[in-house]
Amino acid sequence: MNKSTLTAAAAVGIALYFVYNKPWTPPRAADDYLSLIREQEKLHGLPHNLLARLLEQESDFNPMAHNTRTDAQGMAQIVPRWHPTIHNPFDPNEAIPYAAKYLKKLYRNFGHWDLVLAAYNWGWGNLNKLIGKYGNNGFDHMPEETRNYVTEILGDI
Repeated sequence: MNKSTLTAAAAVGIALYFVYNKPWTPPRAADDYLSLIREQEKLHGLPHNLLARLLEQESDFNPMAHNTRTDAQGMAQIVPRWHPTIHNPFDPNEAIPYAAKYLKKLYRNFGHWDLVLAAYNWGWGNLNKLIGKYGNNGFDHMPEETRNYVTEILGDI
């Protein structure tokens, strides 16, 4: 094999690596919110893209999203009953900072991002009960939706 064949093979290998191992980037739907998201990730010490990826998972960046079954509202899918201090979960300028602050609060309590995401999705109280029963090894006992939520978000960032 000559040098140009090796270079071409390396280029193909590198291209395939980036095609199949491309880091997650926010979709265009996030464009209007990215500066606020980045500001909040930095302010609250969140891993890069964690908040952005969570918002995509929750609502695909739709500020008017509403889950009528759970009453989860807005881009961050905040349930006002459990978060009475938020005035308007449909307002991204309120919901994004609120979600970032809440993620930081969850991290202070649980200390691991996988547990933070599980608590955000399934509920702080549900996760505490699970930890009380199984310790930090209760991942397999979480609902499948929560397990998928955690692995999809962390797998992308």
